[in-house]
Amino acid sequence: MKKVLIVVAAIALIAWVISWFRVPEAVATSAARPWPGGMGRLDSATGRVLPQKANDASAKLMALVNALPKNQLAGDFAAREIARGELAIGTPPALPDVTAIRELLLRQPIVWERREGIGGGDDANAERAAQMMAARALAASALVKARANDPEAWEELHAVWNLARSLDGHPQMSAQTAALTMARMINAAGWKMPLPPPPWFAELQRRDNVRPLLEAFQHQTASYANDGSQIFPTKMLADSIDRDRGIAEELVKETRCDVNPRENETGTDLRSVWRRAFRYRAEREAAANALRVRESKPIETRSQCSDGSWSFDGTTLRFSHDIAPGTQDRPMPLALHVRN
Repeated sequence: MKKVLIVVAAIALIAWVISWFRVPEAVATSAARPWPGGMGRLDSATGRVLPQKANDASAKLMALVNALPKNQLAGDFAAREIARGELAIGTPPALPDVTAIRELLLRQPIVWERREGIGGGDDANAERAAQMMAARALAASALVKARANDPEAWEELHAVWNLARSLDGHPQMSAQTAALTMARMINAAGWKMPLPPPPWFAELQRRDNVRPLLEAFQHQTASYANDGSQIFPTKMLADSIDRDRGIAEELVKETRCDVNPRENETGTDLRSVWRRAFRYRAEREAAANALRVRESKPIETRSQCSDGSWSFDGTTLRFSHDIAPGTQDRPMPLALHVRN
C-alpha cells in the first residue's frame, strides 16, 4: 500500500510540474502576433504552402545529375574563380559535359514536389544535393566558356537561374538558402562573362532574396510552434516564437549590407544565412558596376546599402568597406580588378 501511495504522489507531482510549465495561452498569444512586412500571423505561413507534385522533368534532371562524376572538381574550380577578384579566369580542370542538363533547364520547366514541415526528409535532401551539384557544374562550365570568350557561357548561367527559380514557393529555409546560393553564384560569375549581358540577367539583379528567406523563416517558426503547442506548450516555446518575430522585425528594417543579426538562443542559429543574404545586395551591385566598366559606362557610386558606396580608380572597382564573409562562405570580393 505504501508503494502505491508513493507512485500516486509521484504522478501527482509530475502532473503539477507539467501544469506549472504548460502555458498554452502564452503560446497562442505569441503565435497570434502579426509578423512584419505584411506576412501576417504564423497560421498564414502554413496557408501559403500550396500542394505541388513533381513533374517528369525534375526526375530526368535528377538522373542526369546523378550520372555526373562524384568529385569536387567543378565545385572547387567555380568556388576558386568566384573568390578571385580578377577578370581573367584561371586554367580549369577536366570537367564533365553538362549540355544535357543545360538544355533540359532551358527548354522545360522543372517542378519539384512541394512539402510541408521544416525539413522534408531524405528525398528532399537528395534533391537539394543534386540541385547544388548541377548549379556548381553549370557555373564551372560557364567560366570555362567565358575563358574562351564564348557567348554561350551565359546560357549555362541562365540554366542555373531557371534552377534557382524552380524553388520559388518552397517554404523550407533549406530551399530558399539553396536559391540564394545559386543566385550569388550566377552573379559572381556573371561579371566575367562575354559582353553584353543578356536581358534575363537584369531580372536576377532585381531579385532580392531577403523576403523569400523571411517567409521561410516564418514558416519554420510556425512549424515548430504548431508541433510544440500540441505536445508541450511552454513559456520557453512562447519566448522562442517572440524572439524569431523580433529578429524578423529587425531584419525588415535593416538597410545595411554588413549586418550582425542576433541569435535566437533556443532556436536554429541563422545568423550566417542573414549575413550572406544582406551581403549579396552589395555583391549584385559589384557585378553590375563591373559590367558597366567593361562596357565603358560610368558606375553607380550610390549603393542600396546605407553603410557604403562604390568607387572606381580606373583599375579597381571597390566598395567603401569590406564585408567579412562567414567561416564557411567563399563569396565574390567587393574589390574587383576590372582593368589592367
